[in-house]
Amino acid sequence: MKQWLGRFFQMSDVLDELLCGILFYGLICQAGLLLFKKAALYHSIGLWIGIVLAILGAFHITWTLDRILDLGAEDAIKKSRSYAVLRYGIVLIVLGVLMIVNKANPLTAFLGLMGLKAGAYIQPVIHKAAVKTGLKQEVQKPLLTPEEVDELIAIEKGKKKAKEQEVLENE
Repeated sequence: MKQWLGRFFQMSDVLDELLCGILFYGLICQAGLLLFKKAALYHSIGLWIGIVLAILGAFHITWTLDRILDLGAEDAIKKSRSYAVLRYGIVLIVLGVLMIVNKANPLTAFLGLMGLKAGAYIQPVIHKAAVKTGLKQEVQKPLLTPEEVDELIAIEKGKKKAKEQEVLENE
């Protein structure tokens, strides 16, 4: 289990920070739910079901990106769409079950699910704090200048033309 979980954290440089952001958001929402003395458990269960869905969604998005980046453009788009439909389908099923069973608030579950969005916005702040405290090292990734991008595109076009020329010569 530990090895399996470690693979997920190695897939992405930001997954652990995103998960921290989701949990931080969940704690803030939980503090807000303490204002509702009546049916507080009903609302809290819904919230944490949503937070769990957000965490699972973050893992699934990371896994999806890891899978589709090796595919061609058209296949990557098809796969990413099918995986997104799967994620949304599971969310709709869980929210539907919550509405039928009536043991947890589906609206607070949706609020918890929005932790994925909030975590994405909080992640840069968490990253800066982790670097500042020494928990993570800042990795400078070199950015390409527009000229370098144009040069790479020209090289790729040249390779494509050379392959087309080779195919024509072989026929």
